[in-house]
Amino acid sequence: MLPLLLRPVFMSALLVLFLLPASAQATTSFVFEGTTPDTLVDVRFIADLTITGDILTIVLTNDSLNHVNGASPSMNPNDILSSFYFDIFDGSLRPTMTWVSATGDVYNGVLGASNDTVVQLGADLIADSGGAGLTHLWDFRDSLTYTPGTELLTFGIGAAGNNSLSPNGFSGAITDGVDQGIYAGDVTTNNLTLQLVSGLATFTFSGLTGYTEADISNEVMFGLGTQPDSTAFVPEPGTALLIGLGLCGLAFRRGPN
Repeated sequence: MLPLLLRPVFMSALLVLFLLPASAQATTSFVFEGTTPDTLVDVRFIADLTITGDILTIVLTNDSLNHVNGASPSMNPNDILSSFYFDIFDGSLRPTMTWVSATGDVYNGVLGASNDTVVQLGADLIADSGGAGLTHLWDFRDSLTYTPGTELLTFGIGAAGNNSLSPNGFSGAITDGVDQGIYAGDVTTNNLTLQLVSGLATFTFSGLTGYTEADISNEVMFGLGTQPDSTAFVPEPGTALLIGLGLCGLAFRRGPN
């Protein structure tokens, strides 16, 4: 069994490719478990995608506290889940999706600070804070051209700006660093200095009439860290082992929930 080699890009985040197909009905889930190459932290990420009528709901979860090797709280920006890439294609057309909402519990992530507090429960992650600039914000792209495996990934949502990958990257003028990236653990234990989303975030889009979970790609990517633009060594489809830039783990697509 020979892996598919993708040219590595030396950036500060790692995109993770998921390949195993399964039947698509109800909620379609993608799961990754692995270890980051720089901090050697175990990470576990889940993406649950559900299409109901006109609405697509995506729940991104940093589930590292439930890693098979034991609880693994986020301690570094590269442990943060900061982007997600996917595709929806019925064989001839892709939907024209409109961002409806994005919600999550936002916390201040300053290590050991006496004022570690909840910034906002159920925050609008695409809200404009006004004069202080944009906060609680994730970006959305609907014309990406990533083909990391065998499928084109057209859609992406992210909290880390990177103009260097235009048109694939998220705009640094909108979102930057790991602002509002999704972390795992107790906020008082994190070596992080930004407002961050605790545990999970829920995103909804309209424009999905006529599409079902069967149209969701078998391949997706998660991005970690400050720039969602690294590539990885990827095995051929149908296997469960992923090795990339020092990251090893199991990647699989779960059936309906």
